[in-house]
Amino acid sequence: MRVLFTMFPSYVHLYPLAPVAWALQSAGHEVRIATHAGFAGAVASVGLTAVALGDADAPEARLRDDAKQPPGPEEVLAYADVMGLNEQERENWIIFYQWLLNPLSDYVRVDLPEAGELIEMARLWKPDVVLWDPLFPAGAVAARVSGAAHGRFLGAALDYFGYSLERLAAARDRVVAAGLPENPLADVMRPLADKYGVEVDDELLLGQWTVDPLPEGVSLVTGTSKVPVRWVPFAGGETFRDWLYDEPERPRIALSLGESARRYVSGDWGRTPKLFEALSDLDVEVVATLNKFQLEGVQRVPDNVRVVEWVPLTQLMPTCSALIHHGGSGTTMNAIVNRIPQLVCDTDESFLMRAAEASPDPRDTGTYRVGREFGLTDETEPEQPKAGWVIPCRHLMAPPWSGIMKKFGAGVRLNHQGMPVDELRSHIQQVITNPSYREGAAKLRDAWANRPAPAAVVPVLERLTAEHRAR
Repeated sequence: MRVLFTMFPSYVHLYPLAPVAWALQSAGHEVRIATHAGFAGAVASVGLTAVALGDADAPEARLRDDAKQPPGPEEVLAYADVMGLNEQERENWIIFYQWLLNPLSDYVRVDLPEAGELIEMARLWKPDVVLWDPLFPAGAVAARVSGAAHGRFLGAALDYFGYSLERLAAARDRVVAAGLPENPLADVMRPLADKYGVEVDDELLLGQWTVDPLPEGVSLVTGTSKVPVRWVPFAGGETFRDWLYDEPERPRIALSLGESARRYVSGDWGRTPKLFEALSDLDVEVVATLNKFQLEGVQRVPDNVRVVEWVPLTQLMPTCSALIHHGGSGTTMNAIVNRIPQLVCDTDESFLMRAAEASPDPRDTGTYRVGREFGLTDETEPEQPKAGWVIPCRHLMAPPWSGIMKKFGAGVRLNHQGMPVDELRSHIQQVITNPSYREGAAKLRDAWANRPAPAAVVPVLERLTAEHRAR
């Protein structure tokens, strides 16, 4: 069968998808990955056929000057109040409404070529099934237009979409009475759907099923039909680092604070200097995968810390005794597969973004600005930069992952804002010396291994495609 994936142009979205795409390809199916033309080379580099959408020389939608700004706090919280959400439900709603709707809207724009080119490609190629990224949902419209079956591929995040739409539906009368749009996701999708004569319904918004690579227990309860699959860690094909052959003389700790945030904010909120101080007096070897933006504010790199801007965690993790990290799913899964105890950095902040004042300093620590990405747009910063958004030093997935570490006894939560350096140091020492954490990590790895491998999911996808494909 012909399988079309749509993908938000980011390695964070490519790497979880690649093993499933390979499994389908290895089973004899024809697989193509549609994404922005500027990211097509990354898809091809992992042995998959890319469909390039838009102009490779033009900025991606999220980096254009007219990229949409997130909704303000008042608008976000107005919904939460009307729906009567508790504290945790409110945080999930904030992630959906303020963090995810914005990038999603960039790739369903009818005034830009990406979505239209995807749909026309599907008309011509006639895929049997479209597996679409929730942040690239034009794939659902392409499936309807071409008669393909379709499902979502969740990737590295929880199903905030299904979760939030269910709560909106339950509070529909109150939402409408308050004068709020009853389904913001439907409103975002409607211009593209209307252009191609497609009805906006729950199936278009949430797919006919959902492929979920996150382990059991790391999820939001929804009524959507889930297809579980094992996350196979992958970080691209690269030459092995020779220094990793040597057995470390002391316990090796990996410190990774994420690849994505460092492209949008600098300074790392002051977290890196505090972690370095906590690690400096320990009899350990630290490999810190940090770039210059994450190192801003560091006065001295401790003698026991090796800074490497990038090393694949698939190569580094088997040599480690512990991992300190920001809570991203790709980072977490590499440690789980290798039975490595984890210390997940998390805080008690809300995820609510608040407006920041315009600043002449392009390195305004902890501030996200729409359309800015270091290494791509920072050399062309406007004289009057756009007002930005103050974002928390907290990854969206840090709370669920730190909860899983506690549940399995596989690690601890590091509140790097609330804990003094001595307490951070004590937690790190405990994790690398107490064998119970290694035992907990082994149990967590067993739970991961019980998920169906990508190859085992291929027959499931074949059956679902046959059941849902338009005749």
